[in-house]
Amino acid sequence: MRSLITGLGLAAAVVLSPAAYANNVAVADSQAAVLASNAAKQTIDGLNTSLKSQRERLEQLRKDITAIQERFQKDGSVMSDKDKQALQAQAQSKLNDYNGTAEGVQRRIEEAQTAMLKTLMPKLESIIDDLRKEGNYDVIVEKKYVIWASPAADLTKKITDRLNAAK
Repeated sequence: MRSLITGLGLAAAVVLSPAAYANNVAVADSQAAVLASNAAKQTIDGLNTSLKSQRERLEQLRKDITAIQERFQKDGSVMSDKDKQALQAQAQSKLNDYNGTAEGVQRRIEEAQTAMLKTLMPKLESIIDDLRKEGNYDVIVEKKYVIWASPAADLTKKITDRLNAAK
């Protein structure tokens, strides 16, 4: 009984919501629009280029750590305690280096993403507002929250095209 009342309440909320009365609705995947833009592609390409040496370093450290683990598994039973401790210290040193490098890479990625979004978000908001006015849309919904929409109602490509045209 309680779930029936809750269900009826939710149905009434949907029917009475402003979106239910919207005549002209569009959808957009704002994240996809931004990521498909030339500015985002340039940021990603620049970041990949600048982080190439750190990524290569991470790959080498990963291989080194794996080799140490394999050596320990293979020879650990016949190694002296002193050799085991030295190998463990070497592995820990490589792991610390790996973690520090990985954190630096992650921080650089986040900084680049923040800078890119700081530049693109005002443009994105302006473009969406312009499209809303031009299309006389009552509502523009983020695409990921929509079960189905006609391809004609999707503004994602238009947003990307305008982001690319914006300076």
